[in-house]
Amino acid sequence: MRRLLSTIAVAAFAGSALAADLPATKSAPAFAAPAPVYNWTGFYLGADVGGAWAQGYYRSSSPEQKFNPGSVIGGGYAGYNYQINQFVLGLQGEFDGTGINGKNSSGFGLKEDYIGSVDGRLGYAADRVLFYVLGGVAFTNTKFTLGTASYNGNTTGYDVGGGIEYAFLPNWTVRGEYHVYEFGSIGFTPAAAVLAVPTNNRMIKSDSVVRVGLDYKFGAPEPIAVVAKY
Repeated sequence: MRRLLSTIAVAAFAGSALAADLPATKSAPAFAAPAPVYNWTGFYLGADVGGAWAQGYYRSSSPEQKFNPGSVIGGGYAGYNYQINQFVLGLQGEFDGTGINGKNSSGFGLKEDYIGSVDGRLGYAADRVLFYVLGGVAFTNTKFTLGTASYNGNTTGYDVGGGIEYAFLPNWTVRGEYHVYEFGSIGFTPAAAVLAVPTNNRMIKSDSVVRVGLDYKFGAPEPIAVVAKY
């Protein structure tokens, strides 16, 4: 009996010593894969609202006339982005209706029903935030009056601007931007009885626009980060 007890004690001690010498086995900590970087490539549609301020300058009247009416604007746009590393190239068309319509104290009136453009975009993406500049061909209609002299027609020019856009959901973004539209000098010939100098009558027209927009980007949502465990 004493020998049996001694043998059991020695075996137990040897097992404990051997277990202490074995390497420890612990569960590997959970490892979270890096969150995927947002991809701006794809077609999109958007709606916007903002404010527009027109600048009209009629330089052949006496005295020369200036007027700066403003209004709320609203409309929509569509475009396509293509991302290369952190740079985003894009093409966008937009159209907004305006309520610009009024006269100054001298009776110089300015009216504008719409404004639009076809622009190229160049952006820099910081994951879900996009900083961009844009520019292209702009168009509008312009009607101005002074007494019985008037002009009413469609006008083309150019626009430049910039903004910032944020992807708050995989397929939804929100943006804010500022544009300057330049339509140059518009010439016309009023009746000689209306103005003292009936030749070289020109109006210079431009617009400043601030707006915010909501976009829907077509395409598959970005992948979800995977948590790996070992």
